[in-house]
Amino acid sequence: MALEDTHQRLQSLLKDPLRALPSLQVAVIRAGEVVYARSFGYRYLDPDPGQCLPVNNQTRFRVASISKLVVALGAMRLVEQGKLDLEADVSQYLGFPLRNPAFPQAPIRVWHLLSHTSSLRDGSCYAIPSPYTLQDFFHPQGRFFEAGAHFDPAHPPGSYACYANLNTGVLGTLLECVSGQRFDLFMENEVLRPLGLGGGFNLSRFTPEAMGNLAVLYRKQTGGVWNPAGPWVAQVDDHRGVVPAGPLVPDPSRPDGGFVTVDLRTYRPGTNATFFSPQGGLRASALELARIAQLFLHRGRVGGVQWLEPKTLEQMCAPQWTYNGHNGDTLEGQALSWGLGVWRFTNQPGQDCPVQGHPRPWFGHLGDAYGLLSGLLFDPEAAHALVYILGGQGCDPAQHRGLYSAYTRWEEQVLSALYGLLS
Repeated sequence: MALEDTHQRLQSLLKDPLRALPSLQVAVIRAGEVVYARSFGYRYLDPDPGQCLPVNNQTRFRVASISKLVVALGAMRLVEQGKLDLEADVSQYLGFPLRNPAFPQAPIRVWHLLSHTSSLRDGSCYAIPSPYTLQDFFHPQGRFFEAGAHFDPAHPPGSYACYANLNTGVLGTLLECVSGQRFDLFMENEVLRPLGLGGGFNLSRFTPEAMGNLAVLYRKQTGGVWNPAGPWVAQVDDHRGVVPAGPLVPDPSRPDGGFVTVDLRTYRPGTNATFFSPQGGLRASALELARIAQLFLHRGRVGGVQWLEPKTLEQMCAPQWTYNGHNGDTLEGQALSWGLGVWRFTNQPGQDCPVQGHPRPWFGHLGDAYGLLSGLLFDPEAAHALVYILGGQGCDPAQHRGLYSAYTRWEEQVLSALYGLLS
């Protein structure tokens, strides 16, 4: 497919009056190299059209759960360095006993966190501000114990997969314990900067210039009610270029979903990294996410340096859990197999089939939060990858389901357009 045809197909998605998008950013890798990268729409929408700010290829978005894949890379660096053992009980790193009370003799192992088989659950919240600690989720006296809502009472660790954001919050805290660094700094120093990513998990470390090119996420939704003919409503990152004083986390004491700022001066690393949003708070561009894909496609080499060993990346992509009909929650068919922080797409028609006609499975991760939809898909054998970031949703996604998969019609349309560039 010609580049101009792809461009026109993607541009048309933003103009659908019933299912519009505020912004879109994409990248395509063919045979290991980026062959297409484009941006559409606006990173900031204003009632005055003359004040709207366009998206460019350097605009960063809060990329949601693709963050989990990037955090997993940080964990595997520590594994290669001999500082972290995937088979170890997480309790030995966290400094307090973390066990599912229904299965007190069964350890929760590090690999369980990475494969969503830990038996941990999100409950009503999975990110809390300091000075609360992880123990506030898991101990009966904790502020957020919620009568044990963060534990699966029916399945022991390692036996059943259920997607839970809290897994990555625990993992992020564990990385602090092992590395001795604050989570955001560990990710910057050990993962993001070496891989050529300039974003991060802590907006208070962004420059004013970087904040000025941060995308706001939108929905056409007010009070839980969708209105495709209504205005775009900002959901998150509407900072107007102002650098916040500290990390922002949903305030568990406010039912309206407001945010509270964490004072890092009093934070003690290793107690609660959930307020950095390890599960979804990475700000990155599609081109930066393409560098993550290239790490896998180039077998761990970055700029002539072997950053991770090929066998480590192969281990991340190998199945740690695969659905057998009764051993997990598949997110309505979206997730049928997990690696170590890697979403394994088995291409089952009507389920985890992001692209029609592709002869092999995809690997990577998807994201869905605050109106954003994102995806990083790579095929190691062909050295191809597709990256997309949709900056908002103009209608109820339940009313815009995919035609051939368990994903949204938006995602199918974007991926179909990008896939044409691989042939």
